[in-house]
Amino acid sequence: MKIIFLGIMFCDEALKHVYKDSLRGVSMAPHIFQTNLLSGFESLNDVSVEVINIPPTGSFPINNKRLYSKGYYWGENNYQIGYLNLPRIKWSVHKKKLLKELDNRLAVVKDMRDVSIIAYSVYEPFLDVFIDIKAKYPEVQLCLIQTDPIMGRGERDRYMTPAAVEEGNRIVAKAKVVDKFVLLTKFLADAIEVGTRPFSVVECVCNPNQPQSKEGLHRNICLYTGTLNEEFGIKELVDAFNYIKNGELWICGEGDTKEYILEREKIQPNIKYLGYLTREEIRKCQDECDFLINPRRPSGTYTMYSFPSKTAEYMMTGKPVIMYKLEGIPDEYDEYLNYLYEKQPFGIAHELEYFFNDLNYDELVRKAWKGRTFMQNSKSCNEQAEKIIELLKNA
Repeated sequence: MKIIFLGIMFCDEALKHVYKDSLRGVSMAPHIFQTNLLSGFESLNDVSVEVINIPPTGSFPINNKRLYSKGYYWGENNYQIGYLNLPRIKWSVHKKKLLKELDNRLAVVKDMRDVSIIAYSVYEPFLDVFIDIKAKYPEVQLCLIQTDPIMGRGERDRYMTPAAVEEGNRIVAKAKVVDKFVLLTKFLADAIEVGTRPFSVVECVCNPNQPQSKEGLHRNICLYTGTLNEEFGIKELVDAFNYIKNGELWICGEGDTKEYILEREKIQPNIKYLGYLTREEIRKCQDECDFLINPRRPSGTYTMYSFPSKTAEYMMTGKPVIMYKLEGIPDEYDEYLNYLYEKQPFGIAHELEYFFNDLNYDELVRKAWKGRTFMQNSKSCNEQAEKIIELLKNA
């Protein structure tokens, strides 16, 4: 089987300057998902993979320092599209270059039934190209990986604007051309109107060789790494530590509660804001902490469509993970995670102190080790790649 993968990730060249060039922070979760999945595909027999990539850089000059993103080939058959990094202009360039590159590759294929084009996300140039490719090569199989809610369809309230609803409707209409889907949660099937078309749920893709974190400092240090938006429960978590005397909260990231966190840090000695860190710096923090925590609560339809990427990242460290049970988290994870139930600061503090004081930490670590083993055996890049190949091969 031949796979042509349309990606939105950072190639090795781009990774060298991604943090330096970004003006609004960088989300590495999509990059990690895609690179791990590609690693899985490449490990399989009888599967060849070619990548056409667009780096997920914000537009110049507000979100990124670079006006131009250069194009180049790497490896045997992989290509990164170059473009002028300006809003709207780059979208039309992406579509034009994607279509040309795909056309060149498909023109030499003898049996189109052996080809699958997989696109990561409902980026509209991908869907526009899908429509054109399907019209010219109807036997080519089109597969869409969807890991985020559709704008205007069960999204967070502040995104439910008329423009968002219109965008969501437009995306769903264009996605009618897709043959098969890979979804982060089963609930996304309704949001994107999969209907009777085949789909598979792949909530995460892990590197089984990711090193386990070192033993922590034994100070009941809870580490949060991620977006610091109020809707994710960050303020309540910070306030909870005002009631905790024998624990610390370390926070890494950017978001709309950053100023609030900095103010609380001045008067709460057990709050430590570490700023926006690289992956390597985060790993060092994970070595030192005792717990990894995610305060995102199961409120609103958004969490139905969400399997937080940090759940997999946290579990692979082998450290105890504290979080809420979101609707998008399959039940098979329950035995490896430690759930919060209270939503107000005092209640959260009481539950955290239960983990700190009443439970045996060594038992919690053994539970976390089992979770890491579960991820390595069931959610590895090889396992998840095989799951997608099976979806593609079945009629």
